[in-house]
Amino acid sequence: MLRFRASAEPVARAGLKASARALAWLLLALTPAWVAADTTLRFCTAGSPKTWDPQTTDSGIDQVAQFPIFGTLLETRRGSDEIIPGLAASWTISPDGLAYTFELRRGVSWQRVEGFKPSREFNADDVLFSFERLLNRGAGLGGAYAKALPAVSPYAVSFGWDKLIDKVDKLGSHQVRITLTQRDAAFLPALTGAFASIQSAELAAQLLKAGTPERIAQMPVGTGPFALKSFRADSVIRYVKHPTWWRQAERPRADQLVYAITPDATVRAQRLKRDECDIAAAVGPAELEDLQKDAGIKLATAPGMNVGILAYNTRRPALSKVEVRQALDMAIDKAAIVRTVYGDAGTLATSPVPAANWAHDASLPPTPHDPAKAKALLQKAGVLPLNLTLWAMPVVRAYNPNGQRMAQMIQADWARVGVNARIVSYEWGEYLRRIDAGDHDAALIGWLSDTEPAGTAGQLACGAASGTFWCNPAYDQLLAQARQALKREDRKVFYDKAQRLAMQQLPWSPIAYGRMAVPLRAAVKGFVLDLDGSIYLDGVLPR
Repeated sequence: MLRFRASAEPVARAGLKASARALAWLLLALTPAWVAADTTLRFCTAGSPKTWDPQTTDSGIDQVAQFPIFGTLLETRRGSDEIIPGLAASWTISPDGLAYTFELRRGVSWQRVEGFKPSREFNADDVLFSFERLLNRGAGLGGAYAKALPAVSPYAVSFGWDKLIDKVDKLGSHQVRITLTQRDAAFLPALTGAFASIQSAELAAQLLKAGTPERIAQMPVGTGPFALKSFRADSVIRYVKHPTWWRQAERPRADQLVYAITPDATVRAQRLKRDECDIAAAVGPAELEDLQKDAGIKLATAPGMNVGILAYNTRRPALSKVEVRQALDMAIDKAAIVRTVYGDAGTLATSPVPAANWAHDASLPPTPHDPAKAKALLQKAGVLPLNLTLWAMPVVRAYNPNGQRMAQMIQADWARVGVNARIVSYEWGEYLRRIDAGDHDAALIGWLSDTEPAGTAGQLACGAASGTFWCNPAYDQLLAQARQALKREDRKVFYDKAQRLAMQQLPWSPIAYGRMAVPLRAAVKGFVLDLDGSIYLDGVLPR
């Protein structure tokens, strides 16, 4: 599940002034990295990464911090869903659609960081290591590393790679073949994902020999445009330009990249207006409206390829009943939530697949808002009085601009049908960890969708980290059939059926699709917001 750290609750005016003074002091303290205005790109990010290991996270906060560092076999052209070569210079597919042979790019250098000086360039050993570790198997270094540092990749689970990928073979120093057990139209798009980043086998061998495999999550080394220089949690991340990046001739970069960690959306907006950052992570509708009045600020926008959802923990006896989930869903006045929480920046969700996605089933109607029927269903199910915890997101996202306000509105709606909801929230990293552990009853979360919907729809597959623990073999079968259909129109038939099943079973209550908008200084050049809202800062200059 794609999730995307500190509270977005309103704060008192005095608190804002105090925060502004503290941040101003921080800016003065951050010399010399903030000084070279012409060569330093400043990004006000929304939170601290909890790990630097791209394979083991599905947090957008983690990913936006990792994007500058790592590379993937394939990429998408910025602002589109076109797949282009990355660390793989080219690839071929066997006639049966099962074997993918990748010719790896030569002359790609690894970053040098404190504690690691690479002795060679990127090659097939790095791909083999990364995939063996990602799949938790293999007789080589990746398999040994997975045993020494057991971990699960949420995306590998949701894409079904444990069953899909039969083997990964090194055919030569710069040639790799990945063999699948069945055809999968989503395989190539999935290779562009952050979780499929290629990591250094040489670094891994060094850490394994030292008995410190866990350090792979603390000292990231990649082939990307920037190398990590330093990180202070909840304060600042500094990157320096990777001097021998293989794309440097085609994508100009700043010499330094600085992430100012600014969890509060209002403060991010203020910092952007004061020219203390060049680009800011998403802010709420009110802040966005105010920023649009400033001639020194512009917006980068993209379709709302996302969905804000309420996830029901089906391990709870009451919530394991479909009629209870249906009742809770129809008790929520989603139209009122969209008007109040999103304003013009959101539309009512009718499916787990965003309306901007080609696979969205536009024939699905909104679920009805019917409190009387909801209460009758709850009474018939014998669950009243029902006490639940309702978890509120502590961060601002396009798919949920104000988790606290949304939770309060749902709490009031449920109270009208005899459900007592206690609102709970945690720091974002802890929030996600506890949801994965199943500590919640119902939780507000969301997903930034992939253009190929297998990842989005796959979040409700058996074993995926959807926050629901729902498992429906018929749903999984529909996803498998969709992946095996190579024509988009054929895949859509199965995705439509899967969406209808999900909306009937309602492990998630889809709430809204949010419009993607990233504010930035008008002088910034080269920034393109990806279709899924991802933020990449190579090819971007402050002026």
